[in-house]
Amino acid sequence: MSMTGAHAAEIDGPAPAVRSGAWSATFTARDFLIAAFFHIRIVILAALVPILAGIVAATLTKTEYTASSLVMVLVSREVTNQQSLTDSGPAVMSIEGLKQVESEVQIIESADVIRTVIEDIGIDRLFPPSPLSQLRDLFGSASRMDRAIERFRRDLNVGVLNGSNVVEIAFTHPIRALAVETTDKVVEVYLARRRVIMQNPTARFLQVEVERFKRELGETDAAVEALKSRVGIIDFSQDAVLAANQVDAVVQRRRQVAERRVAVTSQIAEADKQLKELPETVFDFSQKSDNSGNDDDNNTLSRLLIERDRLSMQYAPGGSMMREINRKIETIRQQIASRNQRLYETSRDVRNPSIAYLNNLVLSLRIEADALGQQDRELADQQQRAEKRLAELRSAETELVELNRRRDTLNDSYREYLRRATAAQIEEAAAAERESSVRLIQNAGDAVTSRNMRLPYLGAGLLGGILFGVAAGAVASALRSNFIMPHEAERSLELPLIGEYASRTDTEPGAAERQVSGLTAFLLDTEVDGKPLRSVQFLATDPDEALAPLTRAIAAEITQQRGLRTLFVDLTAPPAPGEDAGARETGGLHVAPTEVPLLWALRDRARSPLLDIRLAIAEAQRLIGELGETFEAVVVCATARDSAAIGHRFMPLVDGNVLVVRAEKTRKAATLALRTSVIEAGGVPLGFVFLGRRYILPNWLYRLT
Repeated sequence: MSMTGAHAAEIDGPAPAVRSGAWSATFTARDFLIAAFFHIRIVILAALVPILAGIVAATLTKTEYTASSLVMVLVSREVTNQQSLTDSGPAVMSIEGLKQVESEVQIIESADVIRTVIEDIGIDRLFPPSPLSQLRDLFGSASRMDRAIERFRRDLNVGVLNGSNVVEIAFTHPIRALAVETTDKVVEVYLARRRVIMQNPTARFLQVEVERFKRELGETDAAVEALKSRVGIIDFSQDAVLAANQVDAVVQRRRQVAERRVAVTSQIAEADKQLKELPETVFDFSQKSDNSGNDDDNNTLSRLLIERDRLSMQYAPGGSMMREINRKIETIRQQIASRNQRLYETSRDVRNPSIAYLNNLVLSLRIEADALGQQDRELADQQQRAEKRLAELRSAETELVELNRRRDTLNDSYREYLRRATAAQIEEAAAAERESSVRLIQNAGDAVTSRNMRLPYLGAGLLGGILFGVAAGAVASALRSNFIMPHEAERSLELPLIGEYASRTDTEPGAAERQVSGLTAFLLDTEVDGKPLRSVQFLATDPDEALAPLTRAIAAEITQQRGLRTLFVDLTAPPAPGEDAGARETGGLHVAPTEVPLLWALRDRARSPLLDIRLAIAEAQRLIGELGETFEAVVVCATARDSAAIGHRFMPLVDGNVLVVRAEKTRKAATLALRTSVIEAGGVPLGFVFLGRRYILPNWLYRLT
C-alpha cells in the first residue's frame, strides 16, 4: 500500500484511500436514525407542538350538521332577467342558461336575502353570544348584523351541481333542527325576493315602438324599389362591378387594336422595302471533290495487303509472287497519292423563294390592317355605351346606399323590438306564477349530513408532529458543527478513517489494546512514495486527554510488535522537572529512555534545537535525518492550539500526518483548516483517527439497519 505526496495530490487528484477506499456520499436510513436520536430532545419538542395543537382542536371541535336543499332552475323563454327596454331578451342557448343559473345563485347569496333570514330566525338563536363576541361588539367597529351576515355566508354553501341547472343550497350548524329550519327559510326568502325582482311591465311601450319601426321600414322599402326600377338595377354591387369591368375590357381591347395597327403598318412598309431590294435568282450550291463515282482504290489496296500477308506465309520474300504483289501495291498507292490533282467542281442557281413569301406577307398584312380599322370603330361605340351605364350607376349609388343603410337600421331595430315585445308579453302573462320557473326538488330535512373533525384533527396533529420533528432534526443536523460518525468526517475531510480509539460504548476488556494494535500494524505496513512509513505525527485541533495516551501506546506497540527502536515526541506535555541521567541530545532533540524497552521519549523541549521555530528548514531536515539514523520509528503528537506552532514544523518533516478527531467535540471548520494547513505545509495527510465514538442507536436498530 502506498501514499502520494501533497503536491502530487494537488496535481493528480486526491491521494488513494489508505484503508476504507472511496468514501460514499449517500445518506442511509441508519444515518437518519442516528441524527434523530442524537437530537432526540429537539425532535420531541418540535413534534409536541402540532400534536398538542391537534389534541386541543379535537377536544374543542363539535359535530356539525349540514342540511341541503336542491332547486332546479327552468331556463326558457318565460324566464328573463332583462330590465331595460333596449337590452336583449332571454335566449334558449346553453350559455344563456348557465348565466341564468349563475344569476339565481347570486340572488340566493345576496345580503338582502341573508339579512331577512337572520331577522326571521333571530340573530341570538343562530349565533348565540359568547364572551369573545361580546368583546368584539365592545371594541369592534362593525355592527353585529354585519358580522352575522359574514358568518352566515361562511356557513352557507350555494353552488351549481356539475354544470347543470340544479342549484344546491346547504347550511351548516351545530344544531340539526336549526340547520334544517335555516335552509328552508333561505329557500322561502329567495323565492319571495325573486318574485319582486322579476316584475317588469314593459310590453306596452315596446309594442308602440314596433309599430313605428314597421311603418318606416315599409316606406324605405318602397323608395328602394322605385330607385332600382328607374335605374335598372338588379344587384347594385354586381351591376357596378360588371359595368366597370366592361369599360376596362373595352379600353384594353382598343389599346391592343391600336398597338396591332401600328405594328401591321410598320410590317407592310418594311416588307415593300425588302421586296424591292431582293434579286430575281440566288445561288443554290457549289461543290468540289477529288473522288469520282467509280473510285475503288482504297478497297483494292486493302485486298492486295491481305493477299500479300497470305503469300508471305507460303513464299520467300524475294520470290516472283511477292515481287508482283508488292508492285501492285506500290502502283495503287501512287494513284491514291495523285488524287488531289484530279478535282471535280459543280455549281447551281435557283429562283429567289423570298419574293413569293414577301408578296404573300404584304397581302395578308393589308387585309389585317383593314379589319383592325373596322374593329376600332366598333370598340369605340361599345366604350361609349359602357361609360354611359357606369355614369348612371355612379349617380344612383349615393342615394341607394343611404336608403339601404336606413333600411338595415330600421330592420335591426324592428326585429329587436318585436322580439323584446313578445318576450315581455309572455313574462307579464306569467308574472302571477313567476316562481314556476324554479322548482324545489329536495327538502332540507331529507338530506342532512354530519361531520366530526376530531379524528382528522388528531391525524393532522400526528402528521404535523412527524413533519415538524423531521424538520427540526434536519435543521439541527445542518447546524451541527461537530462529527458524531466516522463517515461524516470522511465526507467532510476527504480522508480515510484509519482507526478508532476510546469508544464510549465499547466496554469489552482489551478493546483499547486491540484498537491500538490494529492501528499500529496498519501504520507500519503503510508505504509513502514506495518507502515504509517510519515517522508519523498525530495532530488534533484542541487539547485532548486521549491524544498523548494513544500516541504513547502506538509508540510502545511499535517496539513490541516489530522490535524497532522508537522515539516518542509528545509536544502536548508540560516540561518535565529535574534531570535524567540517561538523557542525551540526538538529532536536535533532548531525549531519554523510558521504562519500555527500545522506547525513547522527548525529555526537555527547551534544550531541543529541532523544536526551535526559527530553525531553517534545511537544518531541520538534516536533524530529522540524524534521528532516522538513530531511531527506526518516530511518533509525534501535537495540537493546532500550540502557541509555539511546533506541530506545524513537523508537518513536512515526517513521512505522514494523522488527524485526531474527537466525536461530538471537534469542530468541522477547525478540522478542515488543520487538513488544509498540512497540505499547504507540504505534509502528507494519511487519514484520521476517530476518538470517543458513541453508539447512539440501540443494538436492535443497528441490526435492522
